[in-house]
Amino acid sequence: MLQIEHIYEFFYGNLFKKFSVVTTPSGVLPDKFVGFPGLPQYVQKKILENRNNKDYLHNIIFFYDQEPMHVDKLVPYVNDIIDTSLNAQLTITVSEISQNVDSWREKNINVLYYFFHGFAALDWFRGHRALNYSKNPIKNYKYDYQSFNRIVTGDRAYRKIFVTKLKENNLLDNGLVSYGVTNEPVTDERLVIDQEQISATASADILRSLDCPGQPDYSAFWHIVTETVFYYDKLHLTEKIFKPIVSKQPFMLLAAPGNLAYLKSYGFKTFDSVIDESYDLIQDDHERIDAVVTQIKWYCNLSQEEKSRVIERLAPIVEYNFHHFYGKFKEIITDELLDNSKKLFKELNYDDSDVDYALIKTLLTS
Repeated sequence: MLQIEHIYEFFYGNLFKKFSVVTTPSGVLPDKFVGFPGLPQYVQKKILENRNNKDYLHNIIFFYDQEPMHVDKLVPYVNDIIDTSLNAQLTITVSEISQNVDSWREKNINVLYYFFHGFAALDWFRGHRALNYSKNPIKNYKYDYQSFNRIVTGDRAYRKIFVTKLKENNLLDNGLVSYGVTNEPVTDERLVIDQEQISATASADILRSLDCPGQPDYSAFWHIVTETVFYYDKLHLTEKIFKPIVSKQPFMLLAAPGNLAYLKSYGFKTFDSVIDESYDLIQDDHERIDAVVTQIKWYCNLSQEEKSRVIERLAPIVEYNFHHFYGKFKEIITDELLDNSKKLFKELNYDDSDVDYALIKTLLTS
């Protein structure tokens, strides 16, 4: 399996050998186009040599696949790429499905979609397969749910509303909830989950409960995922949705409408056999939050015997998702990447005869 920090170098060396590659390694868009960061110097030199050759009809591929796409921020940067390039065709690579993406096609800019965050999660969480393989999801849990809300400003300010509603419904004591644990100012009370293994400011990591004498019990059944994209009409998921899957937990998803179905399109199962997942279809943001809180409250108010029955009913789904993530999922997103690349090459009349698709699939799925 490829380490995610090497993914662009891998793409350049195996899939886009004749392309000029533009990346944003940290996922943050620079103020202006300054070349080809994120690739080794010898690769950058080769790209620049080709780019400055007036007789070299070349393709530029801009990987903006880590963050949600905001067209107003991207337009000046994309224009800068085009203005400083000679005789080039631009492709933008994205990890979302949205009207914003479609708008680039209307500007005669090609778009390549693939599930970047799926590849990232497979790399970041590869060690949890061994850690949790033998974990039995059928047990008594100290907490009914957990929810990490590290950043609560900007586009993720909806998490303030969510945590406020948990408080109003007297649900905070039932769960492990972090809130506003970054250094950004918040006017509300910070909620901190802390232990020796996971510091409070690392709530973006996976909280593990170590069943050891003297260690606090941090076991929680449901994982309430508060995703990066909530307010915008986008299909876009990050590594956050895979945390409960590799931890063998059922989950509820606070995201933009349709993202639960989007996850299921990659072969994962959800929990509509027990809870009302129609929240995924609700367009109104506040109503969507209310619908998720209603499901949390329903579970928290069950008797212990009733909770045990729910845990037993959901255990097979939890097990399936765990094994699907570490099994078929990597093949699905690799096939999707390669199929979409082939379609792109056909649109560009690009000669891909030197691309060894079988080898690339083997390297990305082994």
